[in-house]
This record gives sequence, C-alpha cells and structure tokens, in this order.
Amino acid sequence: MEQVTINDVKTNLNHIFNRVNQNHEVISVIRDKKQSVVLMDADEYNSLMETLYLLQDSVNAKRLDEGIKQHSRGQYKEIDVKAYLD
Repeated sequence: MEQVTINDVKTNLNHIFNRVNQNHEVISVIRDKKQSVVLMDADEYNSLMETLYLLQDSVNAKRLDEGIKQHSRGQYKEIDVKAYLD
C-alpha cells in the first residue's frame, strides 16, 4: 500500500481519487507520526465489509469455504441467471 502525506493529497486530490476509484488502489495518508487514514474505493470497502459479515458466522463461513473448494475442483454448473432477475 502506497503512503502519501496529507500535503500530497491536497496537491493531487483528483489524481489520487482517480487512482483509488479506477485502479482500485488503497492509499494510506499519513497525517502525522502517530495517525494515518486509508483511502479506498467505496465499492471495494462495501465488498470487504460484506465478506467480513458473512465470515463472522461459523456455519456460513464453512458453507462458503466448501463452495470455494467445490468450485476449485470443478464441481459447479453454470446457469443463466437472467430468468431470476425479474
């Protein structure tokens, strides 16, 4: 993760935001020697929070883990989900 100073952000705000949004980069902004903040794309943040929420339940975490293992073994089938969207 790249670290930048708050002055870098002030000077290059639009460029830094574009990098975060378009390239999904996570950037740490150093405020002083003891404090910093992290900039990340809102969709990436929401996805991370959803994953953490789903993994908090041990039963759900096991189900997700088993699904990943099945997928890696090729035990899945593709379906057309368009019929389920309406």
